[in-house]
Amino acid sequence: MRLAVVGGIAAGTSAAAKAKRVSKSSEIAIFEAGRFVSVGACGMPYRLSGDIKDPMKLVVRTKEDFEKSGIKVFLGYRVVDIDISKGLLEAVGPEGRINYQFDKLILATGATARKLGVPNEDLEGIFNLKSLEDLLSIENFMAQNEVRDIVVVGSGFIGLEVIDAFVKRGFNVTSVDIVTSVPPNFDEDVVEIVPSLLDSHGVRRIWGVSVIEFLGDGKVKGCRLSNGEELKADMVIVSVGFRPNVELAQKIGLELSVNNSIRVNEYMETSIEGVYACGDCTHSYSAVTGEPIYLPLGSLANRHGRVAGTNAVAGNRVKMPKIAGSSVFKLFNLGFARTGFVEKELKARNIDYDKVLIKARDKAHYYPTAGDIIVKLMWEKSTGRLLGGEIVGPVEAVKRIDVIGAVICLGGTVEDLARVDMAYSPPFSPVWDPVTVAANQALRD
Repeated sequence: MRLAVVGGIAAGTSAAAKAKRVSKSSEIAIFEAGRFVSVGACGMPYRLSGDIKDPMKLVVRTKEDFEKSGIKVFLGYRVVDIDISKGLLEAVGPEGRINYQFDKLILATGATARKLGVPNEDLEGIFNLKSLEDLLSIENFMAQNEVRDIVVVGSGFIGLEVIDAFVKRGFNVTSVDIVTSVPPNFDEDVVEIVPSLLDSHGVRRIWGVSVIEFLGDGKVKGCRLSNGEELKADMVIVSVGFRPNVELAQKIGLELSVNNSIRVNEYMETSIEGVYACGDCTHSYSAVTGEPIYLPLGSLANRHGRVAGTNAVAGNRVKMPKIAGSSVFKLFNLGFARTGFVEKELKARNIDYDKVLIKARDKAHYYPTAGDIIVKLMWEKSTGRLLGGEIVGPVEAVKRIDVIGAVICLGGTVEDLARVDMAYSPPFSPVWDPVTVAANQALRD
């Protein structure tokens, strides 16, 4: 068995490693166009903040590590053509063009950071933060230029984490976004604290407007906004989402799905037998509705990879579970977590739901470090089936979201959530955990 894996950041390396463990006799090769393989990209904002001292610590396994385990890595090789009928791919890299014969194929081509599509977006000093190469370019630019004023365009998880990082290092940071509720994938009643949180840390907010042009001659000097204002900027980070890399998939005739991601079944197999896809180039299936949903998350990429790697070498015997879509991030001293569908997403799907939002203490009220926590639950009116949840509170407290996510994945109800045996000790929780309080409130409602 010869397995070719196209892409080697998270999903691809997870797939290759799992395939090798399942089938030690298989010949496995990873083709990665970038300079690095197996990167923990979610840690990059924490390198920018200075919490992580060495950026190379973000490399989980090196090319040499993989090759010691019998997995060949073609680093710096971009796959430019695939002939499915012949089981042949062509890649271009440091030593020219090579051809590789394969029996099975896994596409883990990832995603690309979206551009704004405005004039002068190619000026020096304007960056995305998607790859380790991006991170090193940002650090190199900052080392060679005097940077004081930074504009961050976009206020999703990464945009807010980047704001946090640069504030920690003492830069003047301006947040620009076309939306007015931040982060946009949470409900407004849950994240209403965010504006004051940013204000208290000296972040200038300009929301409800868009960037229409970047200013500068060779190097960025600022940006012009849709309200006519011009901002000074020594550096700009654009964080407005990702688009799946599907050029190769389209070239070989694979069907696409939600958000133009590669369509896969529960085995991570594409519309062509023997060809699998995993990670940010493809989708998952919702545990709430069963529909395909696009969530480019590192946790999912690794899970995708394990399933794709197993099935590519051992036949379709492992299914990728439907997901709740649990995610979490930190902004200064607070954590923000969500799972399932939030209220605005349920409305968009015309799902008949009910909701409850409670405020409580995350620890026993008398414990010195107790803080406020918000828990919001959504459930189906007719059945009580849990549909979603959101939590905002002290950073160490919001991983409670996993309990809600687990109940959603199991098809449970708010009554099931209320019955969960939650651990209690004053440094960790009140005697009635806030999640239990929310579930009990839902039952009373």
